Amino acid sequence: MTTERILPAVAGSAPVARAETAAARSGTRSVAGHRSQPFLTMPARAGILLGASAAIYAVSLAAVAVFQAADDRAVAAGRQPYLDAIAESRAAGDALEARLATIGASARALAGQWTATSNDIAAYETNLDDLAALVAEVEGSTTALPARIKLPSVSVHGPVASGGSRTRPSTTTTTRASGR
Repeated sequence: MTTERILPAVAGSAPVARAETAAARSGTRSVAGHRSQPFLTMPARAGILLGASAAIYAVSLAAVAVFQAADDRAVAAGRQPYLDAIAESRAAGDALEARLATIGASARALAGQWTATSNDIAAYETNLDDLAALVAEVEGSTTALPARIKLPSVSVHGPVASGGSRTRPSTTTTTRASGR
């Protein structure tokens, strides 16, 4: 009995003639197999091809990932100046916002002072109007007065010292302030 395998013919190849071995003739089976028999069967070859193609695919994916990572680093490095400019713009915007808040508070304080000053000015204008009315009244009274007034003459009775020596008048007084 022979246990030779019959493989399907592959297109473009000639059929392989198998030689009958002594073990096949004697009816015993060798563990190692015959030399003319293929070392790997078709399913084993398909598994090896599938594993090899998966390994090649994995290596190509790893290479693509490495190239992509390098490209991503280059893109990130190229974008860094723009990111820095955006960060600076945000900081400048924040500083401007704080400055505008300070200016707004100053403007509100100034408006309050302006209101107080306007009220003071209105009070002063009222006082000036009252003063103007008083001045107009006084001017009306002064126009009624004569242009010249003759002052009365003053006569002195008694001795009048003329620039010479002056004497103090004599007085007698007692004080108890010093205890006497």
